Amino acid sequence: MSQSVDWTIRLLVAALCGALIGFERSKLRKSAGIRTHMVVAIASALIMLVSKYGFYDILATTNIDLDPSRIAAQIVSGISFIGAGTILVRRSQISGLTTAAGVWATAAIGMSVGAGMYMISVIATLLIVLVQKYFHDDSLINSLMRSVRLRLHIEIEPSQADLDGLKNFFAEQGITDTSFNLLVINDKMIVLESDALVDHRFDTNQFLLRLKERPGVLMVQVSNMKE
Repeated sequence: MSQSVDWTIRLLVAALCGALIGFERSKLRKSAGIRTHMVVAIASALIMLVSKYGFYDILATTNIDLDPSRIAAQIVSGISFIGAGTILVRRSQISGLTTAAGVWATAAIGMSVGAGMYMISVIATLLIVLVQKYFHDDSLINSLMRSVRLRLHIEIEPSQADLDGLKNFFAEQGITDTSFNLLVINDKMIVLESDALVDHRFDTNQFLLRLKERPGVLMVQVSNMKE
C-alpha cells in the first residue's frame, strides 16, 4: 500500500508540473494548453513507473535471460503513430492534440494493467478523466487569470473590408490582445476568425452589437475557446 501511495504522489506531481507548463502556454493561446500538458505528464510518469517497477516478477525468476521491457518500449512508440492520426490542421487552427495525448495515456494505462499494477492504473485513469472533464474549456484558467478568451467568426462584405479599421475598433473597445486569421476571401464575402483576450468584466453582448453595426459586417459569431 505504501508503494501505491508513493506512485500516486509521483503522478500528482507530474500532473502539477504539466499544469504549470500548460498554464503558461494557455496564456499565450497556444494549441496545446493545460489539459494536453497534464495528460502527457501523467502518461509519461505512468510509463516510467511501468518501466521501473512493472517487471519485477519476471526479473526475479531464475534461469530467464530476456528483456521484458522491449515490447513495452514498442508500444510507446507505436501508439504515437495512432495518436498522430487524430491531430488535424485546418488553416492556422490545430485540433486533436488532447485526443492524441489521451490515446497515448490510454496505452500507458493498458501497459500498467498488463504489468499487474492495478491500483496505480485505476488512480491514473481517474486522474486523467478528472483532467479531461474539468479542464475541457478555459473557464478555470480564465478565473485564475481574471480574463476571458473569445473566438470570433466575422463575415464582411469585400467592398467594405477594412482590417486596419477593424483592429482599431477592437482597440477602442479595450481589446488589445487579439489576432486575426483570414479563412475565406471571394467576391461575396471575407471570413475572418479572431482570438481575443478580454477582462472578465468585459460586456461581450454590447461589444457584439457595436461590431454588427459596423459597415460591411454581415455576421458575427462568438464562442469561448477550447483547447
